[in-house]
Amino acid sequence: MNLLLDFDGVLFDSSWEVTAIILLTYTNFPDSNIYKYLKSSNTIRIFENIGKYSPEHAFLILQNENKKINNYFRKFRTYCIDVDDFFVVSSLLDNNFFDLHNLTYKRINDDFYYNYKRKLITNNNENLKKFINLFYESRRYIKENNEEFWIKLNKPFEEEINFLLQIYNYHNIGILSTKQKYAIISILRYYNIPIENDKIFAKENDFIHKGKKIKEIANLWSVKEEEINFVDDLIENLLKVKQYAPKVNLFISAWGYNNYNHRNLAKKNGIKVINSLKELFK
Repeated sequence: MNLLLDFDGVLFDSSWEVTAIILLTYTNFPDSNIYKYLKSSNTIRIFENIGKYSPEHAFLILQNENKKINNYFRKFRTYCIDVDDFFVVSSLLDNNFFDLHNLTYKRINDDFYYNYKRKLITNNNENLKKFINLFYESRRYIKENNEEFWIKLNKPFEEEINFLLQIYNYHNIGILSTKQKYAIISILRYYNIPIENDKIFAKENDFIHKGKKIKEIANLWSVKEEEINFVDDLIENLLKVKQYAPKVNLFISAWGYNNYNHRNLAKKNGIKVINSLKELFK
């Protein structure tokens, strides 16, 4: 089988990494509600002295202080295709920081989100550029100063990883992700997952358009589109692939960052909902 897997939301749960990166990023936005919250927290002390904390202690503090924020990012991660979406989602959080119960799927549906995103990015282009640079700098800062802590922020979906290791030698398996490639490689090597670097198709400089990229991969692997199986957790990614490479076999991971409405939309578009990677082989 030729199998392409998304990374976040299929193999790893990176919701705590996103939480930590965005909180650290917002230390550079002193007028924000998030920064005002952070000023009196122990979380900001972790960031200021990150190399002095044990990974376990740092993660415990982050978890204890920021569960509601993490739940928010996990909930609305379904909209986060790339880092500009993290800017949008964190803006929604900041604007509703002291009234989080307003942030529901009923209020923030697809129409609301994409209208909000369009207006926000149009009117805040400089802040968007600043956020994107700081987001990537924050990831690198955490990784370089306390790598064990950073690894802990990316939690494996153990059942999926164990199954992947069982089947890896018998199938052609790669990763297609908008996450930075160096980050994916570091996490895979830490967990001894032997996917070769040349089978990791991820962000190095430019944005990864998964629909266009998957056609390139089919050519690279010398296979037909219909011989590729692709698993992602985000409906927007899957619909783009369907548009550009309609013969690819598409699957949405129910354990990832999606909701009932998006899983239903997947079904309506001929995208199969799976509850584990094992279901691909039944």
